Amino acid sequence: MTDYIAHFGLSKAPFSTTPDPAFAFATREHKQALAKIAYYTEERRGMFLLLGEVGTGKTTISQLTINRWRSEPDRFIASHITDPSARTAAAFLRLVLASFGLPTMRNLLDLKAALRGFLIEQYRAARTVILLIDEAQTIYPANLETLQAMANEQTQTAKLLQVVLLAQPNFEYKLTQKPALRSRIAGGTTLNPLSPDEATDLLRHRMTVAGGDFERIFPPSTHKTLYNATNGVPRDLCVLCDAAMLNASAMNRPVVDAEAINRALADLSFKGWAGQQAA
Repeated sequence: MTDYIAHFGLSKAPFSTTPDPAFAFATREHKQALAKIAYYTEERRGMFLLLGEVGTGKTTISQLTINRWRSEPDRFIASHITDPSARTAAAFLRLVLASFGLPTMRNLLDLKAALRGFLIEQYRAARTVILLIDEAQTIYPANLETLQAMANEQTQTAKLLQVVLLAQPNFEYKLTQKPALRSRIAGGTTLNPLSPDEATDLLRHRMTVAGGDFERIFPPSTHKTLYNATNGVPRDLCVLCDAAMLNASAMNRPVVDAEAINRALADLSFKGWAGQQAA
């Protein structure tokens, strides 16, 4: 039952939700977001905000952007913070400095001076410094002001630090409480759920990476149910497909049929998907 990978003749699990760059797939939504992030960072506009509900692919965006920037170390110095929930300004700045591999200290003024010195050094070396902050909705309210001060670091002609914020939509409420920070955000966009065709393309890509054929394992008659149950949210698509494959394997079925999907929907009824049934 547990070894459905061998059952379907795959090299790895195609629908794991653990971040794996090998499975990263840029849909049209992702490509548009990536193009906008590239423009605002490379033009040194200062700060960009990407909003998206849980599971819409913000992690994929962070993987693709960080990998791209780090592939050009002569042009970019990029860091990635996945948990920005530090409570004090000093703790937040230590987190930022550490993300760039810089030594940290206790005194707040020393931390600010160290960050500015690093930014000026990289500017003189013609490198763009980018800080990507995931889960930005968890930033402690007082540290939104710290973030604003960081974004204000600039010369007469260029901003020294480019900040990309990835957040859930409720971050907009926090911004209403911090109008000065909101005014510093130069651009933004929202990740929407996938269209049916994009959803199928994503699932097909992941199955191919795992050494399988999506249409062989998931017959076309099942695709509509997969999409309708999950509303095209990438993470939910992966969760449902993974559970359906496990059920098909447990029943010793060569493909994921309607019964396997319906059992998966029942297993995951706590997600509110039980109303969808495969024919």
